Amino acid sequence: MYQTAWADYAAGQFQLAISGFEQFLKTFPKSDLADDAQYYVGEALASQNRLKDAVAAYDAVIKTYPGTPRVADAYYKRGVALEGLNQIPQARDSLEYVLKTFPESTAARLAKQYLDKLKRD
Repeated sequence: MYQTAWADYAAGQFQLAISGFEQFLKTFPKSDLADDAQYYVGEALASQNRLKDAVAAYDAVIKTYPGTPRVADAYYKRGVALEGLNQIPQARDSLEYVLKTFPESTAARLAKQYLDKLKRD
């Protein structure tokens, strides 16, 4: 089920992917892939420019799957989506949280670059 949703996501079939990942989460809420599924719901929503919904999906990763590898990515992508919604202070808070809490992560490196971009703009 996860692989089918992932294939839909990879093919750019974002609405199908969202439905598939949500069904996966209902069926296997404790799966090791649950945090990934929730994260990719956010990614698919962001790809459709449904940024408010994407922020909610990233928040769900943060709240539902603390301590999992996707949390740093969710904070970073949440910041990017908030910037897209012109919520710059909240975007900065999310990006700075990644830097403080996950300093060695790829998400922190990306968050630093994004913060630098925000400062230039």
